[in-house]
Amino acid sequence: MGRRGHDRSRISFAGLVLELILGLAWALPFRVFRFLSMSIMGAYRLLAGRKLTKTARQSLDIAFGDALPVREKARITRVSFDNLVGSIVGHGYAVARPKTTHRFFSVEGREYLDAALARGKGAAIAIAHFGPFSWMLFRFADLGYPANVVMRPPRDKGLFDKLLTSRKRCGINIIYSVPLRSCVVESLKVLGQGELVFMPIDQNYGGQGRLFVDFFGRPAATAPGPVAFALKTGAPLFFIYAMPDGPLHWRIVIGPEVKLEKAASERETLLKNTAALTKRLETLVRQHPDQWSWMHKRWKAVPREGEI
Repeated sequence: MGRRGHDRSRISFAGLVLELILGLAWALPFRVFRFLSMSIMGAYRLLAGRKLTKTARQSLDIAFGDALPVREKARITRVSFDNLVGSIVGHGYAVARPKTTHRFFSVEGREYLDAALARGKGAAIAIAHFGPFSWMLFRFADLGYPANVVMRPPRDKGLFDKLLTSRKRCGINIIYSVPLRSCVVESLKVLGQGELVFMPIDQNYGGQGRLFVDFFGRPAATAPGPVAFALKTGAPLFFIYAMPDGPLHWRIVIGPEVKLEKAASERETLLKNTAALTKRLETLVRQHPDQWSWMHKRWKAVPREGEI
């Protein structure tokens, strides 16, 4: 079978798994749903997760070298995968039952966000694939914040359209990062309406305007979106994440507004502040390495001449 046919089979299998998880979410209490869903995803890992495990180990080698023993890297890989699955499972449950997020998330520092939103310019929020990163977004929607999430277009568009309808019902709007112009126009529009725009800063980014900033001692292609929108609109900038603080419970951490520093040029300002955001993330990941998703080729892109 050719590569394209193989991709279609893989996407179809992932779609079936997701359909099954969503169906269980509608029918079962959370603990039963979580146990069955985690078991399904665990089986998927055994069947198809070898590539993800290999990528995670390679990423850990890049980040920590020999500073961590092999056994610890194996543990981090396992827990990281489980955390990613847990976020997907919780996300599925929130799509089906959006009014349950208070059971799983508390919010620390909400006063910082509310004070900034009072200025009427919305908020640009940098997030990462850390802890239950996608699940936590439903807590903001449940609290009444108009929430928008910038993300790459999915491969399985038909399946995602189904999810998108449910997400809108939950109060979460998706802004696709491609095409770039549409992404920029819609993001500026919702910020102008005083809404939240969540943007990941920890994925390999190959799009227009990418910046290479230091991440664990290596240049990583990074999207400048959170900083760029904050500079363009005057919207406050935040870095938000969720930490476990008990069995099946997480604390969403909202720190004080990130203050932007000006440099000699617009590009240097973007670079300086994007690097500072990425350093914040690196510090967090160093402290809690098993909470970050290592199954992504973060350092895949290589800078071309003039990009660094």
